[in-house]
Amino acid sequence: MTNYKFGQTVLVEFPHTDFLKTSKRPAVVIYDSGDQDVLVARVTTQKYTTEVDYHIPDWKGCGLLAESYIRLSKLATIEKQYVIKQIGVLKISEIAVLKSILRKIFCD
Repeated sequence: MTNYKFGQTVLVEFPHTDFLKTSKRPAVVIYDSGDQDVLVARVTTQKYTTEVDYHIPDWKGCGLLAESYIRLSKLATIEKQYVIKQIGVLKISEIAVLKSILRKIFCD
């Protein structure tokens, strides 16, 4: 079984909030406890500017096809079987910003 690290970009079957459908889309790994599931955040090309959305400056460098945003308010736990492939990894500086935003969401 593959283990993923915080900040890896992956292509997944991401569930819709109604749980009726999924969409193939990029996501960023937030947490992998080593079991059959992984926690991911949705990545989108739609521009969002809330305090919990993150614009990826080096979107090409982490394997994305277009300018993208990480929606840290849109997390999902998915079975690893729905991870289609790894496409890249965020820079260390970008990972630090994501961790800071997540602290703000969950610790403030």
